Amino acid sequence: MSKLEHSYLELIDVILNNPREQEINILNANKKLVNQEFISCLMSVGEKLRRSGELAPAERLINLAEKLLQLQKTNTSNTRRKEYFEFLMNLLQQISNKVEPSKIYDFIRQNQDKLDQNLTNILKYWANETILSVDSQQQRAIANDLVNFGNLIVSYPAGDKSNNVEMAIVSYGAALQAYKPINFPKDWAMIQSNLGNAYRDRVLGSRQENIQTSIATYHLALEVITQEKYPYLWGNTQRNLGIAYTYRIEGDRAKNIEQAIICYNRALSVHTLEDYPNDWAASQNNLGDIYPNRLVGDKAENIETAIDRLELALEVFTLSNNPHRWAMLQNNLGNAFQSRINGDKSSNIERSISHYQNALSIHTLEKFPYNWAMLNNNLGGAYRHRVKGEKAANKRQAIAFLNKALLVYTQDKFPRQWSEIQHNIRNIG
Repeated sequence: MSKLEHSYLELIDVILNNPREQEINILNANKKLVNQEFISCLMSVGEKLRRSGELAPAERLINLAEKLLQLQKTNTSNTRRKEYFEFLMNLLQQISNKVEPSKIYDFIRQNQDKLDQNLTNILKYWANETILSVDSQQQRAIANDLVNFGNLIVSYPAGDKSNNVEMAIVSYGAALQAYKPINFPKDWAMIQSNLGNAYRDRVLGSRQENIQTSIATYHLALEVITQEKYPYLWGNTQRNLGIAYTYRIEGDRAKNIEQAIICYNRALSVHTLEDYPNDWAASQNNLGDIYPNRLVGDKAENIETAIDRLELALEVFTLSNNPHRWAMLQNNLGNAFQSRINGDKSSNIERSISHYQNALSIHTLEKFPYNWAMLNNNLGGAYRHRVKGEKAANKRQAIAFLNKALLVYTQDKFPRQWSEIQHNIRNIG
């Protein structure tokens, strides 16, 4: 056995003879030994222990090796890895110092090239290992920063949406280690609610499973966040649960939509226009978004209800005071008018196109790429069914809008949307 191999085994022995939460400190104190050969030694010793029936230490060593491998998979140079880590630490420090979100977003934009899987891997390793190595008070401080980071990054309009959501999931998951439901029920429940939002919007993995996870997570949160104790938070969670039921794949579609409507109306029972105008308008928007798809009742009446709800929300979310929400409402109004039964079909389609174009004035490719792609996709649908103008020209315009959407909805990042657009392009042609 070489001297180096002997050093690896000694380090493994130190790890096994100390609490798991000290692993990161031990590894930091022996950085020169932590390399690919050491990881291989960890796996080898772990496998030997497993075969001899010593399952607990075997699992510990194998898990540690996998964590170190995951960190190595970033495939970046030591210098590049340091840049990622320094960016992450700087970002978390700004969050801890309560820097304005707009300034934090400016900082993120300046480092857009670092918003990738490498950063997610580093965040996952650092967050989970660090929280286990500090005292309970420090744990909660780090957890708060991670939750705030998750909230910021999941709402960040640029970058890779799928990876942004993954970073949020990693952040919330690590933060939960500092807040146990018995000791900190409200904090625990709020993080569960945030996790529900992230899984609802998750791009990676099975869409069906993500939505089911989201719904289950919201229900966990609602065991603590009751209407009696926390009416405002209860209303927020009900609205988010409604969105999840809107997207739900499992179960009966009509029942899922009705459940979503129930959740939105529950939210409105506590989020009144007088007390919480923005939340009230958000639920009106959600109802306006779902009513055109409602399978119960008269379809024409449902669409008229949707338009009424969306126009109510526009009284709160104006272009001047909330351009982003205003643009989302314009998109939803475009959808409603595109599917409208009452009135003149040609006029409805023209109104639909006008609303989508309004939204594009705010949701640009540079600032809101995902929303920009969604609007181009919707415009493609509107031009596909357009009555006014020459039919062949409308078809060409529809295909052009759909191809624009494909600049963002790529096959690797958004396979579901990519597939739907490819299908629509073939049908137009």
